[in-house]
Amino acid sequence: MLDLAISINADAKGITVIETNHGTQLKAPGWPQDSESRLVAFNPSSKTCEVIWPEHLAGDIGRALKALQADGVLKGRKPDWYQRLTYYAEGAAKM
Repeated sequence: MLDLAISINADAKGITVIETNHGTQLKAPGWPQDSESRLVAFNPSSKTCEVIWPEHLAGDIGRALKALQADGVLKGRKPDWYQRLTYYAEGAAKM
């Protein structure tokens, strides 16, 4: 799952504790200390999350779209979700 989060505390070991936009609290070992909010990825049953950098996510989306194009999976008019993902990947570093 992806969500926006803010830092709310630190545990006894100095690991940042975050709260997502939907009220979930998790430990974020990779949280940058100079950051107010970030995008995080997590399994809903987990107690920790991973900080996601927008440029990495956009690059991943771009690579996935290229794979779909190369395999010829989507022929004809592209679905709305494909158009949105194309927009999100625009400007991502060429991978």
